[in-house]
Amino acid sequence: MKNYTNIVRDAFALVDDIGRGSFNSEFSERGAMATTVEVGMPVLEVFRGLDPDNDQSIEDAREKLAKIVKGEEGVFAKYPALAAFAGNSVVVQ
Repeated sequence: MKNYTNIVRDAFALVDDIGRGSFNSEFSERGAMATTVEVGMPVLEVFRGLDPDNDQSIEDAREKLAKIVKGEEGVFAKYPALAAFAGNSVVVQ
């Protein structure tokens, strides 16, 4: 899988940033716990099931991640490799 290292690095950075409360001020209607449940945990679930050597696994991961990214573009704008893997082009902030 192309750019696997960068994609995984972005996924871990996203989860770490959520845990640190990085999105609390930008998305004031929800805190770190809600962002963890709505974004972080689903992203981790995608990567838990991903086998980078299996084309079907990659396609499944992309589809699942695309649904998450679509609803959370403001969050994923900071993680371009992750958004690109999902097939989304978001404006990087």
